[in-house]
Amino acid sequence: MYAKSFISRNAHGHLVSALTAQKSSNGEYTCHLCNSSLVFHRKTTHSKPWFEHIDAGLSEHGREHCPYVNVAFEEVATIGALRTFVPKARPLVQKAHWHCSNCGHAYYGEKYCLTCQRGAHSQIEVTD
Repeated sequence: MYAKSFISRNAHGHLVSALTAQKSSNGEYTCHLCNSSLVFHRKTTHSKPWFEHIDAGLSEHGREHCPYVNVAFEEVATIGALRTFVPKARPLVQKAHWHCSNCGHAYYGEKYCLTCQRGAHSQIEVTD
């Protein structure tokens, strides 16, 4: 099982939200970061619509570097512990200023460099 995504690219390459995909007919969706195939899960009484990576559609790049596929162990453990006390707890996305030592790119957001398409070489920038 992989992390839920609420944004993807449609067959035309446009970014679409899961809520927008809910309104349209069935389509083909790919990850906006790694271009792997996604499966769309429609809204239910207990959850919002979302996209999920599937093993059969994973690209090699996605398998190695996509943050939706390679969820940090610490994050999974923290969410599991939280859910024992708060059953409907949702993960908090850590956004920060990052610097990628692989390509030298500085960026803000999640730990995933769009320039070199990796997150493993990124470190939080220390500001004074």
